[in-house]
Amino acid sequence: MPGLPYAGPELQAMARSGLVVHVIGDLYVETDQGQSGAAGLRLRAAAVHRLAAPVLAGRWAARGLTAAWVFTGGPALAMLEASVERFHRIPLQPLSVTLRLEQSDAAGQPADIVHLHGVPCTSVERTVEDLLRRPGDASRAAAAMTAVRQLLPLTDPVSLRDRFESRRKRPGMAAARRALEGLLPA
Repeated sequence: MPGLPYAGPELQAMARSGLVVHVIGDLYVETDQGQSGAAGLRLRAAAVHRLAAPVLAGRWAARGLTAAWVFTGGPALAMLEASVERFHRIPLQPLSVTLRLEQSDAAGQPADIVHLHGVPCTSVERTVEDLLRRPGDASRAAAAMTAVRQLLPLTDPVSLRDRFESRRKRPGMAAARRALEGLLPA
């Protein structure tokens, strides 16, 4: 983190030179630390926990692009997305990433939550559903589609189709079902 013991510009220079890797927000790790497999998953979960735990109370879960990033990795995120069970005020002190909270049922649905190294995340199936239901602006939609393509190998296509069919009355599911059919093999 900046200031411990390096300043932000020093860390950025070290990242450009290959000494450290930017993980998320203002968190960096030495380049030789594992970035893939179980070590990468543990590292990404720890990074999300370090950013979210001080500001989120009660039941919460990483969701959307943040959950997809914890599962699959990729470039550092600029936004921390979480599902919360109750209203939260956005902290007055700015975080190193933007905080995007959604008050939803996901945080209270045990079937939709998995714990990855102590961090609650929406399940892969719920994450795919959330990303396809609410893609947002064009840049977010492109990132969501990339994330969904990376998550699909971690799912069972039949159970994913069944999930989308059983939730067809939820807002945004018609478009999400069409998008899913375009992504899954016939």
